[in-house]
Amino acid sequence: MERNALLAVVLSLLILVLWNEFVVKQYAPPPAPVDSETLPQRDPRSIDPQPQAPTAPSAPEAPGAPERVTAQPATAAGIGGSDVVVESDLFRAVFTTLGARLKSLELKNYRANIRENSAAQNLVNTLPGATLPLGVHLRGGTESKDDASVLYEASAKSRSVSGSQSETIEFVGSLGGAQITKRFEITGDVYLWRATVEVSNPPAFASEIGITWDGSLEDAGRYGSTDTSAAFPFNNILALEDDTLQTNARSDLIIDAENAGASFNGPTEWIGFSGQYFFSGLISGGEPSDQHVRAWAGNKDNRVRAMMRFVGQTERAELLIYTGPKDIDLLEASGHSLRRALDLGWFTVVALPMLQFLRFLYQFTGNYGVNIILLTILIKILFYPLTKKSFQSMKAMQKLQPRMERLKENYKDKPDELNKAVMEMYREEGVNPLGGCLPMFLQIPVFVGLYNALLNAVELRHAPFAGWIQDLAAPDRLGSMQLPFVTGAGIPILTLIMGASMLIQQKMTPTTTADPMQQRMMMLMPVVFTFMFINFPAGLVLYWLVNNILTIGQQYMINRQQDA
Repeated sequence: MERNALLAVVLSLLILVLWNEFVVKQYAPPPAPVDSETLPQRDPRSIDPQPQAPTAPSAPEAPGAPERVTAQPATAAGIGGSDVVVESDLFRAVFTTLGARLKSLELKNYRANIRENSAAQNLVNTLPGATLPLGVHLRGGTESKDDASVLYEASAKSRSVSGSQSETIEFVGSLGGAQITKRFEITGDVYLWRATVEVSNPPAFASEIGITWDGSLEDAGRYGSTDTSAAFPFNNILALEDDTLQTNARSDLIIDAENAGASFNGPTEWIGFSGQYFFSGLISGGEPSDQHVRAWAGNKDNRVRAMMRFVGQTERAELLIYTGPKDIDLLEASGHSLRRALDLGWFTVVALPMLQFLRFLYQFTGNYGVNIILLTILIKILFYPLTKKSFQSMKAMQKLQPRMERLKENYKDKPDELNKAVMEMYREEGVNPLGGCLPMFLQIPVFVGLYNALLNAVELRHAPFAGWIQDLAAPDRLGSMQLPFVTGAGIPILTLIMGASMLIQQKMTPTTTADPMQQRMMMLMPVVFTFMFINFPAGLVLYWLVNNILTIGQQYMINRQQDA
């Protein structure tokens, strides 16, 4: 019974980790590139769920889904427009006057990858033909106009802002008979900026203003060390609808004959593109219920759009824009429940304090690898009484194993009597058969919480530890040899050491069963975990290695105390 319960704990942990890594955190591979020459005669960048050809069957239209747009939108090439550059302490934003769209936004404190000559991390999709963010859509009924082809006039060619100072850049253009003014107020030392859209003489059909953030959900090079696709580091759409966090992967948003994207018809506080470390989102400028703010998101040919809809407003819309790292303090300071964009899983209440503790230690150590070691030591000290009790219980069960085998032989055809005899033996010896596993169950929230904290901490991205480990958010690799089952070139030295430590730990764990099959299964666990951790971030592997080493030390001490 003891060994079965222990096996259940280990397998539960394994399932949790595998589910989080390969189901929750992963996403479907990008579809094959679409050849523009094979597309039907429609706006090639439109993600409208309705085909333009009148004879084609119409896709179901979700409430609030954007209608077909016939204007040629501003793309990453910015043809026909001129650049307007805004420099702050934290980022460099480039707008194009064609559509008054955001052409690029480079974060000065974050690189696209770990190479010394790496460019700054860009939060705008710069792939050829990509639709640019911050479009304005005047919508109503089945009609819609957007400003994609509007050539705006800018109030300045450049702006520079520092510290707590703010600067405003304004774009004015004409869409049909309507005049549109876009105003962006940027402060030097924050990632949060304010946007205002004013529409004079809106068209008669208009009943709402839609503001869009466009891009794609490309595979983002999760660990960021060598994968150039990390240039657009987003893998899903997040929305806070009616105080409920909604997560939509690429497959959830596909617009086709059966689906029309995802509509958020409750009061929506914010919507945006989210990745492991960064978030770009549109935030309601006030109370969502007061402004009747709704949202929509869709994916057409892997071109994804998030739209914030200001229902019932045709002349003015106010919103905030966050474009930056998923840093817990920065998100918290931004308000509007934006902290929830950093999702630490089921055990956030455990993960968040541990993440904050790692950040606190960094003030003194300047090394997050050292911080992980210190945190692991602290956790092992706190759980030492439980670990000792668990180990003592397993040792007691091991001593009872010969009696257990005799009972099985005596009552091999009488299962009910066998159970009674076993329970009587436990009572006589004062042994709890679950005593070795209950302490492990109590530690599961800590293990899973720390796992999520380390996996999602932007602080670990490109953070060096020691030796060949120069990025705690990337798998450890030494050398250039390409091995099977290993992503990227190099030998996973740290992971192999971790596997060896787990094997030693397993050999030191008391055997509480004589069943050879169960013994072999338990000895396979180090091999399974080693393969599983091969492509995990080095920070996670470091935590597991240190945890194993400390456990080996604790088991050695407890063994000596019991043998004395």
